[in-house]
Amino acid sequence: MHDDTIDDLINVQIIDMNKPIDYDDVAGCLERAGLELLPSEVHGIACGMLAGDNAADKIKWVQELVPAIEQGNVLQNDAIREMGNLFDRAQREMQDSQFRFELFLPEDDDSLATRMEALQDWCQGFILGMTMVGIKDYSALPEDSRDLLEDFVNIGTSGEFDFDDEQESEIAFTDISQYVRVGVLLINEELQPMRQSATIH
Repeated sequence: MHDDTIDDLINVQIIDMNKPIDYDDVAGCLERAGLELLPSEVHGIACGMLAGDNAADKIKWVQELVPAIEQGNVLQNDAIREMGNLFDRAQREMQDSQFRFELFLPEDDDSLATRMEALQDWCQGFILGMTMVGIKDYSALPEDSRDLLEDFVNIGTSGEFDFDDEQESEIAFTDISQYVRVGVLLINEELQPMRQSATIH
């Protein structure tokens, strides 16, 4: 597929910028297109790329996640549009001065195990997104960003969580997801001056 066609697909503007994107709808769209991607993972990758490079190329991002793009494949086209919407929303929220950024995770009425797995996938996606824009050596990063990224790696690879105590597990999930959310904003803020400095010099 020609780049212009991809551009047409992923740059369709959302009519209502404040209208929530439904997690299950996106999941179904990706599944019908035959893409082995979870919405949380897709959003995490976008956020990781944007935190590492706020001018990250959305078209190259799609080409990386959907390498076998088929012209005329309606289901795939629908999935690419949804992915483009997620990328745009991530970009807007990460630049929002009111800090309205949120992780894209299943709704609260989904099982805790499902939400925790999605959070782990989100963290793995964020690390992958950072890698995709060239951030692989954390030693050169500010200390807070370095520590946060190491924590994200640990969260993403920590295996199954113990959900024996439902109330404590819900509290733990809320604490971890909020830690990741605030951590992403801090990483994004810390890396902005580094990118500006690199541009100036």
